[in-house]
Amino acid sequence: MSNQPPYGPPPQGPPPPQYGPQYGPPQYGPPPQQYAGPPPQYWGPPQGPPPPQGPGFGWGSNGFPPPPRKKSKTPFVVLPIVVLVAGVVGLWMWSQVSGGPGDDYTSPQPTYTSTYEPTEEPTQTSAPTIPTTRPTRTQPTATRTTTSVPPPPSNSDLVTKNRLYKTGAQRTVNCRESSARATSPANARKYYTQILNCLNRAWPRQVALTGRTFAPPRMIAFTGPVSTPCSGNAPSSFYCSANRTIYMDAASDLKRYRQFLGYNNRSTAMAFLRADMSDTMAHEYGHHLQHLTGILRASSSIQYERSGDAALQMSRRLELQATCLGGVFLGANKGSYGLNGGLFKSQLDWLHAHQGDEYGTRRDHGSREVVPRWANAGFTTRSPAACNTYVAAATYVR
Repeated sequence: MSNQPPYGPPPQGPPPPQYGPQYGPPQYGPPPQQYAGPPPQYWGPPQGPPPPQGPGFGWGSNGFPPPPRKKSKTPFVVLPIVVLVAGVVGLWMWSQVSGGPGDDYTSPQPTYTSTYEPTEEPTQTSAPTIPTTRPTRTQPTATRTTTSVPPPPSNSDLVTKNRLYKTGAQRTVNCRESSARATSPANARKYYTQILNCLNRAWPRQVALTGRTFAPPRMIAFTGPVSTPCSGNAPSSFYCSANRTIYMDAASDLKRYRQFLGYNNRSTAMAFLRADMSDTMAHEYGHHLQHLTGILRASSSIQYERSGDAALQMSRRLELQATCLGGVFLGANKGSYGLNGGLFKSQLDWLHAHQGDEYGTRRDHGSREVVPRWANAGFTTRSPAACNTYVAAATYVR
């Protein structure tokens, strides 16, 4: 199983725009025109013909003396004016010598003393204040409500508080057992495909209730060496999350079918084989559900951080839960599948009671004492809530 997440590089985007005003040379208009007035006039003596010349002093041109001149009235007008002016001047001179009060014209003029004394540098008491900075325009700001995003669940929360446990009892899809038997690789594949199609119809609703997207797994039935992205050559049936594929060991089922043909109670032996094939497919599908809901990766991460029996215990919790989830499906379809009692159910119980780490070399799947407990819990309740092995005491996952 690959732990490489499908992430890519950060989005590249165009470089940020460059901000700032663009400046250029100021624009000026044409220089103002100087007012040109009319050309200056130069004045001088008028130009014209000389005045006419009259006769000289002496007798006239007609031989007679000139007529007598008329007496002028000018002396009679000028003389009173001169006398009046002389009188006014005389009175003024007398007032200056005597120093006494006189009329308004001869009195000294009053003087006015100003109370305003300017300082060396006059100041303005009410000068307007010139702002040194531009006024700030307040833009209306929209109130943005930020919703805090909760942190992703921890690995511990994913395995102990997964939403899968709250999806309720599974509904039946009326799955029926295939009539094919493990007489050939093709017939074995038909048997696996029948139950796989039932599982793909049974679980999507509950996966959707967890908030995850359902995706059906692939299935490969192999009879020889097969290379997988999870563990190289597959030794037996298992699930690979790297390619979401269930690998079914058809070679082992074909071998056992041939062996059971020689049993005296052939029907009992064949029922045991059919129960094993159905239970194995449902168990491996349980791992696919763990992958879809995040349990598989979280459990593997916790197991990686531990060592010794603590790491093996995490493996047992994972495997026992897959067995329980397989029991949920079988219990929900027990009526239509032929597991409602009788020989088939008895063989299934016997199978669970004889599965366990005691038959292997590693204590990583659970002992034969606890496997029946989890298988029956899923079968009877038909609910994933009974499959929370991660909160169970250590004694139930030994």
